[in-house]
Amino acid sequence: MASTSPIERHISRRKFVTLGSAAIAVSTINFPPSSRIEPCQEADKEKTTIRSHRMLGRTGFKVSDIGMGTTRLKESSVIRYAYDRGVNYFDTAEGYTDGLSERLIGEVMPYMNRKDIFITTKLKIGETESKEKIIERLQRCLERLRSEYVDALFLHMPPKISDINNAGYHAAIKELKANGRVKFTGISSHGPRDELDDSMEGIICAAAEDGRFDIVLFVYNFLNDEVGKIVIPPCKKNNLGITAMKTLTGTIKLPTFDPENPTADQQEFINRITSRGTAKEVAIERLQRNLNSQKQNYEKSKPFIEKYGINTDEQLHKACIQWVASNPDIHTTLVSMRSFDLVDMVIPLSGLKLSKAKRTFLKDYQNVFDHQYCRHGCNKCLTSCPFHVPVSTIMRYAYYYELHGLEKHAMQKYATLSTNNARRCKACTAPCVAACPYGVDVPAQLTQAHALLTMA
Repeated sequence: MASTSPIERHISRRKFVTLGSAAIAVSTINFPPSSRIEPCQEADKEKTTIRSHRMLGRTGFKVSDIGMGTTRLKESSVIRYAYDRGVNYFDTAEGYTDGLSERLIGEVMPYMNRKDIFITTKLKIGETESKEKIIERLQRCLERLRSEYVDALFLHMPPKISDINNAGYHAAIKELKANGRVKFTGISSHGPRDELDDSMEGIICAAAEDGRFDIVLFVYNFLNDEVGKIVIPPCKKNNLGITAMKTLTGTIKLPTFDPENPTADQQEFINRITSRGTAKEVAIERLQRNLNSQKQNYEKSKPFIEKYGINTDEQLHKACIQWVASNPDIHTTLVSMRSFDLVDMVIPLSGLKLSKAKRTFLKDYQNVFDHQYCRHGCNKCLTSCPFHVPVSTIMRYAYYYELHGLEKHAMQKYATLSTNNARRCKACTAPCVAACPYGVDVPAQLTQAHALLTMA
């Protein structure tokens, strides 16, 4: 098979790094006995591979229990590294960095056994989009992927239940399946953008009962377990493949800030502000303001640091991922693995059950932070907002910024909301607070998100 890069088969992580791929050192935490959470058994990360596979519903394909999300991915070698560690499920979309994620998968395709991997891509489809246009778009996806077919094409984030009946999409799927360019079809949902959209649960359940979809992708984590209780049963009944995303729920520690010695991320924030002509002192003040907005949560996290020995977000994030992956009804847990270090962090979680100590930790965390987590995909407060502010959408952008390090992307997405953003909350009596069944202080959350996403 012809080569398109100098990367050798089964190349090691160290070799990857010497070829110029950046890596961030992953800290190791030693936990004393008692109630503290034990670290994963990962003495030799370079030899740790995927340990568990699950049948992806009626597709008949056995997928790795942890799959690779490719949102905002920048290096194809990270895909290759995950593949060599046993990951065989790769999720992408036409809209991920304008097709870059698909192209990066395509760069690695010569080094993967195509029959051993499951690739999904996604298209946002307009109500009146023609079959021919959809087929044309899928063909461009295949060209970027350097593949003759995709294992599954997803209807990406349809806003309404009625959209699952999109005539152009299903006509295209019928033809694409007939000529072998698509094997299965799926549907994904992040939840409603405004009060006119249907709920994530409603869309996924309707798709499960529809009969034409083979796989679903939805938001699932330990703080929105109620979503899984609604969505999973009809998917199981109809033997759909069940995949989960956005498994992380928050942070456990406030980062420190020294104006004379900022971290790399903090310096990037400062540089981005000053590049627009703003004084450095003002940029530092804005950064400090953003950090100060997290202090309340940080104070509440101290009991966790003392009781469980949690000193970094990494331990929280591992527990969150493991909670989802431990559910046998979730066939693959998608994690956005954008670096070698994230691959190293996540792969050792494959096949491991969530320990009693970790379950206790997550329960304690939920008891304290439950009312501070604005749930992805929730629409229970939307109809109460007099300004029709897309609460869940804004909080999803803040999630990208804080938990995925996608600052620029999150800010660009937020800017598309124009004036219909969280600035509206400053002149509002906040009926959303009473409408939220989880007790979230919605205006406070949105105000923090606005400051974060606008640097205002």
